[in-house]
Amino acid sequence: MSRQLGDSRAVTRVEFALSDGSYPFVSVSKTESCAVILEKCLPQTDDMYAEFFSVEGARPSRLVERIEDANGGEARVLERTSDGGLVEIDVRNNCPVVSLADVGAVPQTVRSVDGEGTVVADVPGQIETGSVIDSFLTAHPEAELAAKKQRESIVPLFGFQNYASHIESLTDRQQEVLSTAHEAGYYSWPREATAADLAEILDISEPTLHKHLRAAEQKLVATMFACPHEERVADGDS
Repeated sequence: MSRQLGDSRAVTRVEFALSDGSYPFVSVSKTESCAVILEKCLPQTDDMYAEFFSVEGARPSRLVERIEDANGGEARVLERTSDGGLVEIDVRNNCPVVSLADVGAVPQTVRSVDGEGTVVADVPGQIETGSVIDSFLTAHPEAELAAKKQRESIVPLFGFQNYASHIESLTDRQQEVLSTAHEAGYYSWPREATAADLAEILDISEPTLHKHLRAAEQKLVATMFACPHEERVADGDS
């Protein structure tokens, strides 16, 4: 049966091309001839997000160095493999993912290969696609709209899959804090609860809340991207 107008499942997929070297994930992919892919984006505080980038074909420390050189925030290597690794970056502004989510779009792909960046998002049917495009291009004038097409459904990129199989490494307290954050809508786009809200629900301070959340998130991400068949590289990443 053909899709009828007004179908709530209908979405518009928009794709932007991004080659500006001011974005570390783009510039590193160019200078190192590698791929840099955004795997997850999680809120840390009301104005800061943690982005997890996988690097394929280069040392992950190259991305950390680029972040530090550009004064673009704090970054750290979480995992190293024989062909790359995983990097966590603290981001406050100028983030393509946040720009899209703030106007109601659902990010699907953020990656750069050999200096050619791609940002893909789905726009739900109830949101005006033109306004999302205009807003993104205003925030990132160096970007270009590369494609726009209709789709039938929407699947968020930034959600943990097979959650139950990844929580074994968490403490009971970490599981409680993470579960409370999820149920309260802390990880929703747009966010339905602030860090202050969660701290009040759990009767703890905000710094303690962030400590538990960060520890839990790092364990989950490390577990998700652990590849037993990959050759691990020692911490001395030269």
